[in-house]
Amino acid sequence: MKIGVIGSGAIGLLFSYYLSRKHSVTLYTKGEAQASVIREKGLSLVRDGEILHTSLQAKQHPSYEEEFLVVTVKQYHLQSIIERLQNSPSKTILFLQNGMDHLKYLPKLSHHRLLIGVVEHGAMRMNDHTVEQTGIGQSKFASYNEPNHQFIHSILNDQIPSFPFKYEENWYEMMAEKLIVNATINPLTALLHVKNGALIENEYYKVILRALFEEVFVVLELKNKEMFWNHVVTICEVTAKNQSSMYKDVQAKKQTEVEAIVGYVLREAKRLNLQVPHSTFLFHAIKGLEVGEE
Repeated sequence: MKIGVIGSGAIGLLFSYYLSRKHSVTLYTKGEAQASVIREKGLSLVRDGEILHTSLQAKQHPSYEEEFLVVTVKQYHLQSIIERLQNSPSKTILFLQNGMDHLKYLPKLSHHRLLIGVVEHGAMRMNDHTVEQTGIGQSKFASYNEPNHQFIHSILNDQIPSFPFKYEENWYEMMAEKLIVNATINPLTALLHVKNGALIENEYYKVILRALFEEVFVVLELKNKEMFWNHVVTICEVTAKNQSSMYKDVQAKKQTEVEAIVGYVLREAKRLNLQVPHSTFLFHAIKGLEVGEE
């Protein structure tokens, strides 16, 4: 299968490496310099102290001609990609963004077979052509519109070691489960400057975490509250020594994904006429950290 991976951050490099083991992959990079390095040196994966290599095509020009596209860029870089895909022939496209704000773009692409997914692997980009897999999880995906059953079965029947896929029937529950984690752990750790585990190890932080969770849970109109709360706590436990992506972005003085994550919660709360003071405070606090000192 010919696959195009759009976005060359940690997740884009991770998907490119593993998918290239069994498929013909083209990685679409932001700049020509990175594409040139990957064409020359190939792509390297660091896993459990071992360095693995593969070769693949990489280019900057966004032709997007492959039959299957995997979109890994952050939500705030989607607009130009969506505009190009609107005029592209029908194909299968998997979106892998944090938060749920990117869902607003999908009705514009109704002529494509759309998949949305969440990534549970840990990944860190080390340089333009090297990615470290810091944790092995799974990639969950679900159909957003017309299911392509033949394609789904081929993905599930062609599993790649250390890079499993799981198909979910209910895309909303899948996305909401990830969002409730991102909308609680990420902004709190970014603001408090702590690792994930501190949110449950520190009794005062845990009170804030629970209050924020209660707020987001109501906005997402979910059921089985304690199941979702236990999921948030479990994520804090198993990633106790990790820094959230939003915390890393704040440290690096980079734009965060707070708009796609907490911003989505605020917009849904407004639509439902709900008050969300904790989320509102965190949204503006993180945006303030993005601006920094004048």
